[in-house]
Amino acid sequence: MLSKMFPILEYVALLSVILFQLEPRIADSNNTVMRCIDEEREALLTFKQSLVDEYGVLSSWGKDNDKRDCCKWRGVRCSNKTGHVKVLNLRRSDDENSRGTVLKGTISPALLKLHDLRHLDLSNNHFGGSPLPEFIGSLSRLRYLNLSCGTSLLKVPRPFQYLSGLVYLHLENSNLFSLGSLQWLSHLSSLRHLDLSYINLTKSSDWFQVVAKLRSLKTLVLHSCALPPINPSSIWHFNLSTSIETLDLSDNNLPSSSVYPWLFNLSRNIQYLNLGFNSLQGSIPEAFQLMVSLRFLYLTSNELEGGIPKFFGKMCSLNRLCLPYNKLSGDLSEMIQNLSGGCTMNSLEGVCLEGNDITGPLPDLGGFSSLKILVLGENRLNGTIDKSLSQLLKLESLSLGRNSFT
Repeated sequence: MLSKMFPILEYVALLSVILFQLEPRIADSNNTVMRCIDEEREALLTFKQSLVDEYGVLSSWGKDNDKRDCCKWRGVRCSNKTGHVKVLNLRRSDDENSRGTVLKGTISPALLKLHDLRHLDLSNNHFGGSPLPEFIGSLSRLRYLNLSCGTSLLKVPRPFQYLSGLVYLHLENSNLFSLGSLQWLSHLSSLRHLDLSYINLTKSSDWFQVVAKLRSLKTLVLHSCALPPINPSSIWHFNLSTSIETLDLSDNNLPSSSVYPWLFNLSRNIQYLNLGFNSLQGSIPEAFQLMVSLRFLYLTSNELEGGIPKFFGKMCSLNRLCLPYNKLSGDLSEMIQNLSGGCTMNSLEGVCLEGNDITGPLPDLGGFSSLKILVLGENRLNGTIDKSLSQLLKLESLSLGRNSFT
C-alpha cells in the first residue's frame, strides 16, 4: 500500500517545487526571501524622488540590502500570491498634518507601473506645488482613492470617469475650489463611499441627479459644499430610490423646501443623517418617522420650532438625537414623555437639546435604560436637581449649565 503512495507523494513534492519556483521570491545575499518585484521597487523609488521628505517618513524605503524588499516598506502592502503592490497608504494623521510633519513635492507618474494597485491614500500631505496629474485616472484597478486635505486638485481629471471599479473616493478639502457638473461621477457605478466636503459645488446644480444614479452608494458626505438648492418640481423626474445609509449635508444653508422633498423620497435605509447648520424652519416634520433604520439624527443650528414630536418615541433604532441651537420651546417633561412613549427609551443613548428655549424642571429619566449623554445647557430649565441626582450620576456625560436650577 505504501509503495503505491510513493508516485503520488513524488508528484505532490514535484508540484510543490514548481509552485514555489513560480512564486515571485527573490533571495538576497543573506538568503532572505523577498516578494518585491524589481520594476515596482524602482517605480516606488522614482515616486519617492519626486517627494520632499523632511521628516523621514519614508526612511524604510531604499536600495540597501536590508531595505530591498519593498513589500516591507512603510505604507506598502503586496499580494501574498503575486508579489504585486496592492496598497500604497501614506496618509498622515490629523495631528501630523497640523504640525506640518508631512510629505511634500509632486506625485510622480511612476505610480503607473504599479499595475495591480487597488488602494491609494495620499491624504493629509502637502502636494501643493502642482495640480493632481491626470494619470491618476489611468490607475484602472483602483478601488480606494483618498486625496483629501493637501493635494492641489485644481480640476477633476477627465480620466476619473474611467475608474469604474472605484468603491471609495475621498477628496475632502483638496483645494478643489469649484466644480461644475458632476456627471463624471455617474460613470463610477461601483462607488459606495463619496466625500467631497469643503469643495465648492455652487455651480453643480445636478448634484442630486447624479447621486440618484449611484445605485451602490452607501455613504454620501457633502459637508460645507455651498450646495445649490434643489428645485422641488424637478425631483419627480428622477428615480431617487438609493441604498444610502450615511448622509451628511451639513453646513450648506439648505432651506426646508429644498431638502425635505428630496430627503423623504430616499430609501428607508438611512442610519446616519446630519442636516446641521442649514436653514430648516418650522416644526420637525413627521416624515422623519419613515426612516425606520435611523440611528443618529443631527439637526444642529437650524431654525426648528415647537417641541419633540411623539413619533420619535416609536423609532426603535434611534440612538442619538441632537437638536441643539434651534428655536425649540415648551416643557421638558412633555418632550421626554414623547420620547418614552415607545421603544425609543430602550435604544436612546444620547440626547442634546442645548441652546433652545425649553422650560420646566428635570423630569424622571429612570425609564431610559441606555441613556449615557444628556446635554441640556443654555435653556430656561428650573427647579431643583436633587430629585434626579441619582439618575444623573449614572450618565457618562452631562451638561446643565446656563439654566435656572437651584
